[in-house]
Amino acid sequence: MSAALDHVEIARLPAMARELAEVVGLPAAVRLVEALGGTTYPIPKRETKRGELRYAYLAGIVGADAADRLVRRYGGTDLYVPRCSDALRHVRDAAICREYDRLIADMSGNAAVQRLARAYSLSDRRIFSILKGTPAPTVDEGGAVQLKLLG
Repeated sequence: MSAALDHVEIARLPAMARELAEVVGLPAAVRLVEALGGTTYPIPKRETKRGELRYAYLAGIVGADAADRLVRRYGGTDLYVPRCSDALRHVRDAAICREYDRLIADMSGNAAVQRLARAYSLSDRRIFSILKGTPAPTVDEGGAVQLKLLG
């Protein structure tokens, strides 16, 4: 995932991910998303043994300097670390398009699509949609956007 997020446009990241990148830098923010994306992590104040353990875990992910900056900014709060799935999907789709262009020099378009579908664990229909620039079909249900499961 790191290689993917390294190529993401900052503007595509959720607001919290952009804020984290400002506080600790993009490389450390990427490591944080990789390790804790989609979860809430209690940022310690480092006043207790538990706080020191949480700090050590955090420092193991982002490094001591970035962990210190997180403690100064968010110490004593529960920090939600976003998954950045939309940004990652965009990067993945761009990689699929680049790889398709490379593959069709040596094989048919259909063979390239089949290879990409297996490599990315996607259906061939989804690969075709990505190559056409068509977003995944969605439906708005109760304010939450979900993937449309049936036609």
